[in-house]
Amino acid sequence: MITEYNKKALINYFLNHRGFISGSELSAYLGVSIKTVSRITKKINKRNRNKPIIESKRGRGYFLNYENYTNQEFTIRGDSSKELTSIERRNEVVKQLLVSSPQKQNINNVFGKFYISESLISIDLRALRNMLFKYHLSLRRSKGYIWIEGEEVNIRKAMTDLLVTDEATSVSYFVQEDQYLQKSDASFVTRQIKLIEEYLGCEIPYPYNINLFSHIYILIERYHNVGTIIGDDYKVKLLELKKFKKKDKILIISKKIMNNINAFLNFELPEVETFYLYQYLNSSRVNDAQTTDINKVSDALRNITIFLIKEVSKNPKFGNLNSKGLFINLVNHIKPMLKRLENGIKVKNNLLEQITLEYPELFNAVKEATIIASNRFCLKRINDEEVGFLTVYFAQAFENLRPPINILIVCTTGFGTAQLLKAKIKKRFSELNIVKLVASRDLKAVLDSHPEVNLVVSTINLKNASSIPILVVSAMFTMEDQKHLEREVDIIRKGMMN
Repeated sequence: MITEYNKKALINYFLNHRGFISGSELSAYLGVSIKTVSRITKKINKRNRNKPIIESKRGRGYFLNYENYTNQEFTIRGDSSKELTSIERRNEVVKQLLVSSPQKQNINNVFGKFYISESLISIDLRALRNMLFKYHLSLRRSKGYIWIEGEEVNIRKAMTDLLVTDEATSVSYFVQEDQYLQKSDASFVTRQIKLIEEYLGCEIPYPYNINLFSHIYILIERYHNVGTIIGDDYKVKLLELKKFKKKDKILIISKKIMNNINAFLNFELPEVETFYLYQYLNSSRVNDAQTTDINKVSDALRNITIFLIKEVSKNPKFGNLNSKGLFINLVNHIKPMLKRLENGIKVKNNLLEQITLEYPELFNAVKEATIIASNRFCLKRINDEEVGFLTVYFAQAFENLRPPINILIVCTTGFGTAQLLKAKIKKRFSELNIVKLVASRDLKAVLDSHPEVNLVVSTINLKNASSIPILVVSAMFTMEDQKHLEREVDIIRKGMMN
């Protein structure tokens, strides 16, 4: 069965690999047959056969046509037919039920526009119950009506996950023509975020801008559909709100934005909504200036950060990552992260899948370190989205410290064409360390004396000459040769990481 996940996973795999990829490699990665890989690529290309996203060549495999990919602004959403897929249909239904919860909806009104059978409706409802279960929400059906029951905080979490897709990295995404949002509401929310940025004198970075947009937009949509809904703990939240300093910049801007929302709705929302907005802003990297001085970091934050670095560094591959730059980057992320954990606020990490694909071992090392840190410092569980962001900082430190890739250049004599090839490689690949120019007859002896060599680049075919990878190129070092070398370097880098 060709799933939406398989399509998305295939695209992400191409984005993280260069050049041609064999069908067997893709088959092993996806856990499907080679024939299924072929069918998946055909499904992806079905949107525009004249400009295929994934192309293939007999004997070489598949490759991503990046120009076609970017031009089509490709998103894995199934076939572009007028009929919705079952996933899209269920998402549309659950959005309608969530935004109107706990109000009951006539089941015929909800499903009638899809023209599907009663048995298919039952299958959809069963799938939706399973989906809502992880949010601690219940889907009810009685006397021809369906509705969702649960706490307001869980309803908003579910709505956020449905609203924020992998393509959303800026608030401008939500006001595009192809988004199923109320345009006037989305435009209003976008203006409020710009006002916040102007008042604070800084741009709200991803993913906090997306989090903030979804929070305000969902608040407005919930009011439009069911009026104001207040949780049982609102009195406690109000008491907490009154403890804040009146001159707190975040509190001042939170009140201003809530006043704007009240005017937009022509209704005064409960004061506790100001507290929730304050939490979102206070849990983003907008409140404090970025920390650059190690001595100004609080003891609690310092201890957690140092602990994480030490735990990750226990893996021999990442043993030398302890640097001032890594410490500062982690501190600036962990500080608002701790507030998010305290307030139960989650951020969406659209790059998570690519991060786990690019740095699987590092991601697992960071994840294990966060589990130990959570127990050690009595923190709430740090989810994979946050682990992904932390992994990026560790990966950055690793890339800065990564050892050079050492290569030998081989030709018949070790001179002439080897000298020309050396000049071309140095110009194009400055990060490669050319250990020596070698005559083909001397290759074995040179390799024995230089165990640090990672790759042999040769102008002649050297069959079974070495256990070290050998790349055969032309002396002219064509564009095709450069692509092949790029791919070999990429493979070696990944081997160093994993």
